[in-house]
Amino acid sequence: MPPPSPTPTPTRWYTSAAATAAAQRMAAAGVVGDPACSLAAVGKPDPALLPKGLTSVGTGQAGNYWCLIW
Repeated sequence: MPPPSPTPTPTRWYTSAAATAAAQRMAAAGVVGDPACSLAAVGKPDPALLPKGLTSVGTGQAGNYWCLIW
């Protein structure tokens, strides 16, 4: 019998100063996308788009602009 699979570690979500600053830059410019963001969005980002197995994700929001960093 194969050994049991390890229990996946839940992803830790936290507010990131860098992600917040990037979201503020996007909101000020009125464009989606910033080099600091792993994923940028207008409106809530879809968590299904994140790679599997992430241990932490930094988030930042300015108005309707979001930046996620992993």
